[in-house]
Amino acid sequence: MSALSVRSTERPLAEINITPLIDVMLALLLIFMISAPLLTNKIPLPLAGGETSKVPRTVDLRIAADGQVIYNDAALSRVELEAQLLSWAGQGENKPVLQLHPDKATTHQYLIDVLALARQTGMEGISIETPR
Repeated sequence: MSALSVRSTERPLAEINITPLIDVMLALLLIFMISAPLLTNKIPLPLAGGETSKVPRTVDLRIAADGQVIYNDAALSRVELEAQLLSWAGQGENKPVLQLHPDKATTHQYLIDVLALARQTGMEGISIETPR
């Protein structure tokens, strides 16, 4: 017998090692078990063809650097501002959205005072424009 001729008594291995497949399957199962509860929260979205959404009316209030509140180019005192906010808040479902426009030099305390007064009077929609 020559050295090149090899007698093959071994048969080819016809088994599949499934251990890595089981590891991948268990990892996927773990991922799905963790992420499934997170996906159950539903966000209600308005459907097309339903009620037409009304664009809310906005009221712009400027807050000067000295804390003066200006509405329609007229300065309002605290009592006048409170009365005006109460009248806007009492409009039921037609409440306007309050947009505050503070000056660059306005201190935070003046803005907080107007915000607190607006919340006390019942204003719900309040937005603040950040000065640039």
